[in-house]
Amino acid sequence: MKCASLSIIFFFASTESILVWISTLAAYALLNDNENGGKSWKGSFFFVQNWITSALLTLLMLYNLVATTVMYMYCKAVHGELVGEIAEEFAREYVSLPFDDGKVPHLVSVAYNNI
Repeated sequence: MKCASLSIIFFFASTESILVWISTLAAYALLNDNENGGKSWKGSFFFVQNWITSALLTLLMLYNLVATTVMYMYCKAVHGELVGEIAEEFAREYVSLPFDDGKVPHLVSVAYNNI
């Protein structure tokens, strides 16, 4: 578990830093080129690159959030801490309607393989 979570952290941190670094280098190149009488079409290339980098960073951060959440829930399930919390959470949110009086409320169970 520790190795998997550490590799998730390193993968997303390194990928996001590389994207930010490339975007920063492009910004410095654009600034230095404009001081030396650069062309205006390079400015539009910078904005397109910045837009693409922002979209990729947003997706990476979203995937990082999802991967961290899945790892957290998996670790809690492996250690047996999740079953009670799920049952307690759904028990509070269950609403008994008048036509449900004779029915048994739904039960929630979590199954996992202890590998």
